[in-house]
Amino acid sequence: MSTPEEVRPGRKQEILVFALAPLIVGILTLAAWLLGRWQVGPVYFSAGLALLATVFGGWQRFLSAFRDVLNRKITVNVFVTVAIIITIGAGEFLPAAAIILIMAVVGSLESYTLDNTRRSIRGLLDLAPPMATVRRGDSEATVPVTELQIGDIVIVRPGERIPVDGVVTAGMTTVNQAPITGESMPVEKFIGSEVFGGTLNESGRLEVSTKKIGTDTTLAKIVHLVEMAQNVKAPIQGVADRFTVWFLPTVLVLSIIGYLASGNLKVAIAILLVACPCAFAIATPSAVAAGIANMARRAVLIKGGIYFEVAGKIDALVVDKTGTLTFGRPKVMEVVSGDGATADEVLRLAAIAEKYSEHPLAKAVMAMAAERRLDVPDPDDFKIEVSMGVAATNQGMSIVVGRRDFLKDRGIALSKRIEQDITAQTALGRTVILVARDMEAIGIVAIADEVKTETIQAIKALKGLGLSKIVMLTGDNSKVAQAVADQIGVNEYYAEQLPEDKQRVIKDLQNQGRKVCMVGDGINDAPALALADVGIAMGAAGTHVSIEAADVTLMNDDLFRLVEFVQMSRKVLMRIKLNIFFSIIYNAIGLTLAMLGHITPVMAVIFQEAGCITVVLSSTLLLWAKTPQVR
Repeated sequence: MSTPEEVRPGRKQEILVFALAPLIVGILTLAAWLLGRWQVGPVYFSAGLALLATVFGGWQRFLSAFRDVLNRKITVNVFVTVAIIITIGAGEFLPAAAIILIMAVVGSLESYTLDNTRRSIRGLLDLAPPMATVRRGDSEATVPVTELQIGDIVIVRPGERIPVDGVVTAGMTTVNQAPITGESMPVEKFIGSEVFGGTLNESGRLEVSTKKIGTDTTLAKIVHLVEMAQNVKAPIQGVADRFTVWFLPTVLVLSIIGYLASGNLKVAIAILLVACPCAFAIATPSAVAAGIANMARRAVLIKGGIYFEVAGKIDALVVDKTGTLTFGRPKVMEVVSGDGATADEVLRLAAIAEKYSEHPLAKAVMAMAAERRLDVPDPDDFKIEVSMGVAATNQGMSIVVGRRDFLKDRGIALSKRIEQDITAQTALGRTVILVARDMEAIGIVAIADEVKTETIQAIKALKGLGLSKIVMLTGDNSKVAQAVADQIGVNEYYAEQLPEDKQRVIKDLQNQGRKVCMVGDGINDAPALALADVGIAMGAAGTHVSIEAADVTLMNDDLFRLVEFVQMSRKVLMRIKLNIFFSIIYNAIGLTLAMLGHITPVMAVIFQEAGCITVVLSSTLLLWAKTPQVR
């Protein structure tokens, strides 16, 4: 696979050539016209400049036309090449140069609007650390990951990324494995737990027995999935190329008929030139370019015009939960107090005990205490038991915060009301921590991943656009998934999804004949984003690889931008159809006039250029097009 550094110089050179070509061809064509108009110098000098403009601006199209003919395809390039050869053969050099000038502008437009931003996904592997600490007998050594072997015991300290796939043999901790599984909450790990390379060890020291290394790791497989998905995405054949399959033979026949009927070769040339499908060729790229520019101002970056065409036809939307529909971080959703305590008292005691804990749930408790402006003194003493809870004291008062089993192991009984509160909060997909004061449970703190404020309205707006098939995917458990799905109004969801599972959902929908749009933000979403007909990454919070794998990036993580993108896609499709209608009308009128001998070759070029201008002006209106307000 080529790296971005390898690709970039060649791409810059290509863009430079396409940008300069219209200017140079325009100068040569203008000079040829002025010399002929003012009769300056010999005639062959003006003709030579026009011929030079034609060859310089059209050689790439001529080569493409030659390859297309060898492949038995009739394209716009074939049509233009035939028209140019016949025109030059008849001594009409200036009309030939004018045609190439128009096509050069089209080529420049296509160069800037088509897919030119996709880069290598190799940067994904940077998540896996290059070095690992491995136990060798009674000592530890730091070695390159490439030297690790199956069965090696790897030491992972707090704050370090896990370098291999393996099983914990010693230690307890919490691991942020959202990049792999998409789970919103860090996962507690203890002896016997499976860990993935590239995930982050947040709190405790671990010893991991190596099970998979190199290309066998889950992270490496995700890279492979993305590459494979990108390879199976076939480009959509251009409408203009399909049109010329029958249009070119028809025009050639009309040109011959015109010559035989009039006996004038210029009539035949005028028919060829006026029928040149230049306006038809720019009907799509010009509309797409305007649509891309419009969306860029709304912080929506689109990697190619093809995605407008596909997005305008999508009938199924698949959305990752964590970081897309939700913020992807734990937040205290509710504090439920028991008898003899207020909600603020429960939260305050929980915050005192959790004050020095680095656990993500503890941080959520502290954030809510700060939001409510509660006074949280330092604990006099505290002891954390990983994966269970924390016991602390403050001014002679004992505080226990943690799981149900953690409290029961300390002889703390739970009232029937507390048990009911736990059941109710768990049913909502929330993580529950209990708070006890002096051996009495006084309340619970319910924590969950918070749904973004605009999510519910955005989902409703998408349904209003006809996207009745909306599917939510998540690495979380089914209770969490159901709670979020019910809240946002999505009827179909899949829980505990790994990257290959998400791809499977996409494939199943595509096998049903649906056009699928996938929205996600994490590395674990990248394979599904690449496989979907249109992949959309939430850019600001999204990982580098998901943005690279996706076709569209919402830079400000506003889900309403997805609504606007779908609306703009449909506007672009309608404008393309309108442009094609204009081009066909110009061709029909021009062919009629040329067949009757009412226009010369130069007038034919001017007439068909008027069609191009009409199409460009039509497309330019998209620059200022507004989408309906749906908030």
